[in-house]
Amino acid sequence: MLTTADLAARGELTLGGVIVSPSTRHLRGPLGSVDVEPRVMQVLVVLADSAGEVVTRETLFNRCWGGVYVGDDSLNRAVGALRRAIVAIGGRFEVETIPRTGYLLTVPKGDASDAEEHEQTSSRISRRGALVAGGAIAALGGTSLWWRVRSDSDARFETLLKSGEDALYKGAPDGRTAQTLQQAVSMRPRSAKAWGLLALLTFVIAQGGGPAASAALERAAGLARKALSIDSKESNALLVMFEVQGGALELAARDQKLRQIISIAPNNIFAISELVLLLQGAGLNRESWNWNERGLSIDPLSRDLLPKRALKLWIAGRVSAADRVIDQARALRPTDPWPWFVRFLILALTDRPRAARAMSESNPAMIPAPAEAALWRTCLAALEQRSSPTIAKAREACRDGARLSGELAGQGVMIMSALGDVNMAFDIANGFLLSRGSIVREDEVGSKQAASDAMLRLGTQWLFTPPAAVMRSDPRFIPLCQGVGLAEYWRKRGVKPDYLAPKR
Repeated sequence: MLTTADLAARGELTLGGVIVSPSTRHLRGPLGSVDVEPRVMQVLVVLADSAGEVVTRETLFNRCWGGVYVGDDSLNRAVGALRRAIVAIGGRFEVETIPRTGYLLTVPKGDASDAEEHEQTSSRISRRGALVAGGAIAALGGTSLWWRVRSDSDARFETLLKSGEDALYKGAPDGRTAQTLQQAVSMRPRSAKAWGLLALLTFVIAQGGGPAASAALERAAGLARKALSIDSKESNALLVMFEVQGGALELAARDQKLRQIISIAPNNIFAISELVLLLQGAGLNRESWNWNERGLSIDPLSRDLLPKRALKLWIAGRVSAADRVIDQARALRPTDPWPWFVRFLILALTDRPRAARAMSESNPAMIPAPAEAALWRTCLAALEQRSSPTIAKAREACRDGARLSGELAGQGVMIMSALGDVNMAFDIANGFLLSRGSIVREDEVGSKQAASDAMLRLGTQWLFTPPAAVMRSDPRFIPLCQGVGLAEYWRKRGVKPDYLAPKR
């Protein structure tokens, strides 16, 4: 039996990029470190000692439990804990289940610490697999049980991967999605796509902010690097690395990277959605529309892109068509805040503020932030009444909101433009985008809002909505665009924003 005293006497070993310390029961890998229970370390050491040979369940019971009968669940739990630990720290080795026999520890060629010990692992696995399956062939009339089990395993893996991918694509990932993708990488540690999806999920979760957001972003980047070490063209991992860089890239470089990702994976809906947003923020509504429609051809009921179709129709001056599309999107997802807000925004800024007010009063939970709800209560009154007192209150509300967050700054620009106060619209835009003028908010370093504002400055689509047409006709607009890098982007791509392009 391999006792805890034996573990204490063992020196460190390296497996697939992981430093294993039996004496301290500590594993350290590319993505972090973890301590495991004594029994889990015993199982790992016995498997590592096997030098790529299958270890029977009986052997594991004898060496780790001293032959005491404890039931299969105890061994299953230990192996499961070991697999989770390997995934958590980014280990490049796998504990394979050999049906009806036991387990096999596999280390990719070149990742083992002892070349002589592991050089022939792959060939031994193949030979051993054939032997394990051989006894069953005759009894099954020539059908290999081994390959059937592997086929079932492949089907299970693909099901897990598809489930996780669907949850991400539908915009509803949760803890269950994380468990699903963790299971997938446990089953196939050499699947770049599984690692890439897990990286993307981790990044999406990190966008929720909170004290753990920074660590989650680092973990997302680590998971993405793991995927890219397996496949340098894994699109989800490339997208995570793109997102982690944030605004460090200029617009033309962001555009180019997104198109490169899409050229690798034409159906990567996340990359398409990012390009849709970038183009809209650059005032290229027509081009953005084409990409949005391409995304909808992949996912016709996309929670993100269907409301954006409505916004683009509104921007193009097709309000009736926009109404039909957003009503359809709301019917599909009546409790979803995103299509609700798009419907609300189009009503508020197309001379129908009373209908927008009725929406907010009947379902106030759709605008949960008190500051945003207060801003809209004040501004809807101004949009409806158009009196000097209500407009003055709206001006004050928009100014105060812009000092609170970038999201309210963008809304304030549209509202002030719709009310005809172009000076206030420019004051808000310059304050938020360029930190100029009197309406400048001091970011709390490291705060969730500061991080959110940094990303919002990359999305200037509100400058190209119908209300902001009064800004675009003002000589101050081009200097604003130069300040945020839009003019340079247009120059490098050799394009003009729609408002300057010839009418079709």
